[in-house]
Amino acid sequence: MTPIGTTLDAMPLDSSGPNGAPTGRYAAFRRFLSCFDRRPGVSPTTERPAGLPVRAMLLGLLSSRRQAHTRRLWARWLEPVMLRDPALLSVPDPLPGCIRVLDTAGWWPALSRRMDDLPATVQNRLENRLVDGALDRVLASPEMVDWAEVLRERSLAVLDALRTDPAALALFLEEANTHRMRAASTLAIPGGVVALRALDGTDVDTLAAALRLCDGWRALGGRAPDMEIDELLACVRGALANDSVPPEAMALFAVAGLYTRRDPLLGAALRALLPLPLVDAAAAWLTAHTEDTDSGVTDFPMHGGISTRGLDRGLRDLYEAARRSGDFPSPAHARRPEHPLSGAMNITGTPGGR
Repeated sequence: MTPIGTTLDAMPLDSSGPNGAPTGRYAAFRRFLSCFDRRPGVSPTTERPAGLPVRAMLLGLLSSRRQAHTRRLWARWLEPVMLRDPALLSVPDPLPGCIRVLDTAGWWPALSRRMDDLPATVQNRLENRLVDGALDRVLASPEMVDWAEVLRERSLAVLDALRTDPAALALFLEEANTHRMRAASTLAIPGGVVALRALDGTDVDTLAAALRLCDGWRALGGRAPDMEIDELLACVRGALANDSVPPEAMALFAVAGLYTRRDPLLGAALRALLPLPLVDAAAAWLTAHTEDTDSGVTDFPMHGGISTRGLDRGLRDLYEAARRSGDFPSPAHARRPEHPLSGAMNITGTPGGR
C-alpha cells in the first residue's frame, strides 16, 4: 500500500547527484534522453528538432505516470492548506476548514465532469507543452498559471450552482465519494477505508471557501502544515499587520497549521489573533478532542504532546509559570477562565504575561 501523502503525483521525478547526473526514478531514461543533446557532429548550439520522434516518446514516458496533470494544476490552489496526516482521515466528524490531500481525489473528478470541455482543453495544452519541457516547469509557466485561474473560477461557478440545488449536490457528493474511496483503497489509512468519513455539504462549503480565498495565500510563500508554531504565529501577525491577506483567508491558513500541530495553546493564541467563527470552531473542536478522559486516553492526541518548544514567548512564560506552581494545565483546564493560560492573549491579540 502507498502511504498517505505519497501518491505518484507527489513523488519527485527530477533529482540529481553531486555530479549533476540524474538520480530520480527515471534516471536511466533521462540519461538516455540527454544523448540526443550530444549527437556526433552536431554543435551544442544547434537547435534540436522539437518533434524528434524518439525524444518526444521519451518525454511522454517521463510524464506517463502522472496523467492527472490538470488535477494537479487545479490542486495547486489548495496546496498551502492541504493536510497529509493519515490520522485526520479517520476522524468521524467534520473538521472545520480541513482539506486533506485525499479529498482532491474525489473533488476533481466530480467537478471536472461539470466543466464542459475546459479540462480536456487544459489537458491538451499541457500535453503539447510537455513535448519540450518537464512537467513541473510547464505547470509553473505563465500560460498554465492563467489556465489555473480559469479552472478556479469555473470550479466556483459549479459549486455555487450546486449549493442551490439539493438533488444536484447529492449526486455530486455521491460521485466525489466514489472516486475518493477508490483512491483510498490504495493507501494505508488507520482503521482502513471503513474509517473514512464521507464528504458532505460541510466539506463542499470548505472547498468553496478555500477556492474563493486561496489567491491571498500567494503572499505567504509557504504551506501552513510545514510551519513551526512560532513561524505560523509570526505569519498570521504579519499578514494582519500589513493587510496582505484577508482575515478569512488567513483563518483557513492558520487552521491548517493548528490541525497539524494539534496544540490547544496554539489554538488559544489563534483565537485571540483571529476572532473568527472558523478559528473558534476549530480550536474548540481540538480542545474537546484532546481532553483527558476517565481512562486517561485522549480521543485525538496532540502532535507530540504539549511542548514549550514551539510556543512564542508570551505563551511560554505563562506555561512555565503554571508548571512551576504545580498548576500544570491539561487541555481542558487551559480553557477555564480561572486558569492563568486562559488570559494568555489580550483582546487585541498581543501576547501577554511578559
